Amino acid sequence: MRPISMFLTVLLLLQTTSVVVKGQSVAGKDLHLSETRTTSRVEAPGSSESQRIEPLQIPDGTLIEIEAPYRINSKEFKPNDEISFRVINPLKINGVTVIEQGANATGRIEKAKRGGHFGKAGLLVWTMQTVTAVDGSQVPLRTVQERLRGDSKAAKVATQMIITGALLPFIAPVALLHGFKRGKDAFIPAGKRYEVFVNGQAVVKIK
Repeated sequence: MRPISMFLTVLLLLQTTSVVVKGQSVAGKDLHLSETRTTSRVEAPGSSESQRIEPLQIPDGTLIEIEAPYRINSKEFKPNDEISFRVINPLKINGVTVIEQGANATGRIEKAKRGGHFGKAGLLVWTMQTVTAVDGSQVPLRTVQERLRGDSKAAKVATQMIITGALLPFIAPVALLHGFKRGKDAFIPAGKRYEVFVNGQAVVKIK
């Protein structure tokens, strides 16, 4: 009986070992599948490399057309105030829009005077500063000074004062009343167009 008992014991041990080995094998497969899925999830964001930001350069001296969106009057501004213009046509580089139609272009007031007494004309002096690109960056523009003067009435006022004083010397103070006539303010009419140029190479990031 003892040999049979030993044989049965060995057979039972072999079956148990087989089950353990199979269990380990199945567990190993599950672990491999889990690692594969994890790796797949981690690598997925890498597929967005095709959507990475590509920089485009706007060459120095590139022409941009802008216009005044509203009437800009010299009496309503003072030095260092900002004035706004808008881009007329979109600017494209290699077929990609880098500055949109209607984008804001900014200028800075250097001098602003309303029309003065004795027919003195108003004055408006400004320089362009930047234009807004599609990525929100400010593209620098050449700071060419623009200057406008209103209509001067000085000669007309002086003539009227001389005539009045000569004809009516006994009421000369009346001639001084002509001195209160103001010259015209300087202004940029709505829709007035200007050409501006990019200053230096500008980089715009396109998504």
